[in-house]
Amino acid sequence: MNRKYSGFTLVEMLIVMGIIIILMAVGIAAGRFAINRANDVAHQNAADQLFVAAQSYLTDEREYPIVTNWSLNLTEGTGCTAPCLGGYLSLGEFRGGTDATYYYWTDQKSALVCVSLGGVDDADNRGYYCTGNGFGATGAPSGVTQKDVDPESTTADGFPGTSVAADWNLIQDWDNENDVFETI
Repeated sequence: MNRKYSGFTLVEMLIVMGIIIILMAVGIAAGRFAINRANDVAHQNAADQLFVAAQSYLTDEREYPIVTNWSLNLTEGTGCTAPCLGGYLSLGEFRGGTDATYYYWTDQKSALVCVSLGGVDDADNRGYYCTGNGFGATGAPSGVTQKDVDPESTTADGFPGTSVAADWNLIQDWDNENDVFETI
């Protein structure tokens, strides 16, 4: 008896479906990693951009600015509240990445800008990225001694390192949907 099969058997279909499911799982995991990495880079670039604007202000005014509201201080023209930093943003309009919390500290001789990598108040417990020249400065936020602040070394209150709200001159959340800083 010679039989000619013209289709796939059930076992062959299950094997193919299993392979497709495994490939999809690997692809989704790799995609999630790529998205997280892209968000981290966007946040790091935004923090660096804010610090560069503060440094440029320092060059002109001989002191770091005391920023009271990023939204008001980053605008240009008549709508700006002093100190106006919008003109110092060399990369154009500020883009803060996905939702995050930005922290700013200065004693007007040194400054730190930190950003949560895991969403607002580091809700995903991914840590913080900090930039500036205020690491270890007198009066600087405690526990912030390097650029990458491990979430394991932070206190559970949503601040980089062992710092508290009173250690920072300004804490504001970035709302990605509306491209604005929100007052906390």
